[in-house]
Amino acid sequence: MTTGSNRSAAWAALVALLLAGSTACGGSDDDPPERRRTTLASTPSATPTSTDPAPPPAEAAYRDWLAALKAHDAAGACARNAPEFTIKLRQQAILLHRAELGDPCTGFVAVLWEDPEREYDPTSVEQTQVTEEDAFLAVDYPGVDETVTMARTDGNWYVADTSPRSSGGSDPAQWVASWCDLAVGMGRDEVIGRMGEQSGEYTVANGGAPQLWWANRQYDFRAYLDPEGRVLDLVGDYDRLDAADRQLLDCPELR
Repeated sequence: MTTGSNRSAAWAALVALLLAGSTACGGSDDDPPERRRTTLASTPSATPTSTDPAPPPAEAAYRDWLAALKAHDAAGACARNAPEFTIKLRQQAILLHRAELGDPCTGFVAVLWEDPEREYDPTSVEQTQVTEEDAFLAVDYPGVDETVTMARTDGNWYVADTSPRSSGGSDPAQWVASWCDLAVGMGRDEVIGRMGEQSGEYTVANGGAPQLWWANRQYDFRAYLDPEGRVLDLVGDYDRLDAADRQLLDCPELR
């Protein structure tokens, strides 16, 4: 055999080897579509991106409530309110001349998203306590942090209370002991002198009804003020208090 013949045979063997390798690596463009789909399906995919674990049910319900408020979805927000929270919200709306006794939640829930202090995107939510009936959430916002009480009914979680959390006063025993000593017409300084440093305050500059509040978990007491700083209304939430605290409060929730 000549040298040219040997070279031709070597090239033929190399071409045959390359064609065999191409077929083994997934088939050519002439393969039937079914074979190409099978080949693609068998190709290892990228490692799935890990996702955050689902939040606890109470936290998830609270975030759904926030989403409804942010969307101005009155029916959606009201559906996630515990009955006691709707009652409390109605009392607030009555004071703002936005509702009357017996009005449905959807008629006045807008006072929540119209509040200039209302925030919708928490930086963190921590479930600090949970039982079969309720849960407490410590919610941090860029602005005012909140303590949120969730109530469980028929296996579902509902928003039962939201209270601003601040570095202000935090002596619930003093609040309970002094609350019924307050009276309409008292000045701001006298009220603070009896109740202790407030947990928070709204002024006319905030765009809402001027008020002082003392709040911590199940405790929530509010004094609404006129522009001169004198008490117009006193609103306490007794529903979440235990029997011992309620026994000390011989004045009505709304004065």
